[in-house]
Amino acid sequence: MVRELVAIGIDNADKALVLFFDSVARSISPNSAESVALLKRVIAVKMDYARKLALAKTLMEATALQFAYCRSQVEITTDLIRIVSDSTDRPI
Repeated sequence: MVRELVAIGIDNADKALVLFFDSVARSISPNSAESVALLKRVIAVKMDYARKLALAKTLMEATALQFAYCRSQVEITTDLIRIVSDSTDRPI
């Protein structure tokens, strides 16, 4: 019962964040779109991890989720480095 309530809370927070990012997307410059997309991805990965972790039934399952989460964080960090690198290469 508690696990399901946690999952529902995470789903509600996820829906609120979708609305927030829709609003942000309408008010930003096109140059910021890639950064906002990466931020959305970061939050989506965290929400997915939280949702799955809340429903994990064994320590082994939770550990596997943690490894997958860490792997996705490395991928996101790599993309962030690329975005920052690309933005510093552009002339002002």
